[in-house]
Amino acid sequence: MPPFLMSIRTAAIVIDDFLNAEQWQYVQNNLSKYIDNAGFVEDKGEPYPQIIEWMEEKLASIGMWQEHWSHMMRHFSYINTLPPGIDRESASGGYHSEFGGFIYYAHPSWDSSWGGHLKFKDCSVEQIEPKPNRFVWINPVVWHGIEVVNSNAQHNRITVVGWPEGCLEYPNATLTINTNIEG
Repeated sequence: MPPFLMSIRTAAIVIDDFLNAEQWQYVQNNLSKYIDNAGFVEDKGEPYPQIIEWMEEKLASIGMWQEHWSHMMRHFSYINTLPPGIDRESASGGYHSEFGGFIYYAHPSWDSSWGGHLKFKDCSVEQIEPKPNRFVWINPVVWHGIEVVNSNAQHNRITVVGWPEGCLEYPNATLTINTNIEG
């Protein structure tokens, strides 16, 4: 672990009910092309631009926005769809890490039996459910992965993901996930 990260214990933060009801309804009204498509997709079509704008506003309102993200958010983020059976992590041994990024779950509903959980390695929590309207920030060098969506899923796992880089903590998070690695 790089020396500048040795003191960081927060691996990730989770904020449920991230967008307000009106914003969430807009997202749901504009997801039809992603719900049942057959392949993995990275896209910047609607409702992506609006979600990114609302994310910036929300993060700024709770004191988490970092100004240098303005450029990064628009260039290094996408709507992703993950249909059942596609394994995005096998090539990396099931986990990967970045320099800080987020996952926002935009799909309309989710049942835990459908899989698609966000996995953590060497953390206080092993996995979290891809709950709709949930925002997750993952701090740098935290090993995480995506569980395969099961064949019984009624629709795709739809997220907005990005890698604007940085380290965040938020005392009012729904859940704080800590590392198990002592620095």
